[in-house]
Amino acid sequence: MNKNSHHQSLPPKWIVKAIQGLRKGLLTIHDSSFPGNVVLYEKFQYFYLLPSLYVAAELNIAWLLKDGEKQITELAQESGSDDESLYRVMRALASHNIFREGTNRIFANTRLSKPLMDGDGSLRQMLRHHLGKLNWQISGELLECVRTGKDAFRRNYNQNIYDYLAGDPGNYEIFDRSMSDLSSLGLAPLLQAYNFSSFRTLADVGGGEGFLLANILKNYPAMQGILFDMPAALTKATDIFQQYDVMNRVKLKEGNFLESIPEGADGYLLKNIIHNWNDEDCITILSNIRKVLPVKGKIIIVEMIVPEANIPSAAKMIDIQMLTSMPGGRERTRKEFESLFRRAGLILCREYSTIAPVSIIDACRNN
Repeated sequence: MNKNSHHQSLPPKWIVKAIQGLRKGLLTIHDSSFPGNVVLYEKFQYFYLLPSLYVAAELNIAWLLKDGEKQITELAQESGSDDESLYRVMRALASHNIFREGTNRIFANTRLSKPLMDGDGSLRQMLRHHLGKLNWQISGELLECVRTGKDAFRRNYNQNIYDYLAGDPGNYEIFDRSMSDLSSLGLAPLLQAYNFSSFRTLADVGGGEGFLLANILKNYPAMQGILFDMPAALTKATDIFQQYDVMNRVKLKEGNFLESIPEGADGYLLKNIIHNWNDEDCITILSNIRKVLPVKGKIIIVEMIVPEANIPSAAKMIDIQMLTSMPGGRERTRKEFESLFRRAGLILCREYSTIAPVSIIDACRNN
């Protein structure tokens, strides 16, 4: 080996810089000074963050830390887990400021770990549902979905996700509570962006436990409400409405929105409903509402709207979940919403942006 061969075999400067950055935790996926393969490699590392979040949510670690810091051995004992394995998961989460690690393997909550507790602002049930075994399995079959154009859920379970959950009360409860978590997350942006005062009676179609409707009624004391969903979804609704002291202004209606919609409202709210269904089913839902919609009534649709431009968008990511789990479900562009409305005898009256990734659309009768 000649004296120059060592220098010739040195890695390029960008590799040295990248390794140093990774070691120090300085490398960010937004740093355009790094080559694409380095940035892509870092993106891939976030894969392991998701199952770690699920473990923390399932074991209710944030709740165990609600009164203050604890040593990992105590956390493991209280959560029924192996202390060394739990430590490795907690260490990884703490490196992203989800929990704080102190000396001697002592952990405490942070701003980012507190949403893993049940209560106001919680995401715990949402994470338990979206990151649980069921969703991991079907998301792992994305390639087959792309090849066949068919969702993985029906291929694996020979039924849609709602029929499956109806036969699994434990998973259904987690799913229903996860929807309430999402409603809680989007509540303030929704109430800030939209004025519901023009409605005498608001029907929440597919409204589950009724968390969203309860909060709207609480903010609009002159309004009446109708909560419409399948029987299994309404089991805890009375408790929710009593908690918000609005039970005397609400009617609970059982049914299937693919078959019929209850009369009596001048506003019909659809939050995160349309994206779950194929175009034909969406048209059926919207047409059923139109049959009972007063001439000056409105359908209020709360959904993500996929931007036409090639820009980052939460809707584009959630759309992958729709691809794997919902037969024909998808996030839609504004043009795709307008097409659905036309076929259901409706028009897009107005679109409202919010500070959240969701938008609000008013759909009205076309005559």
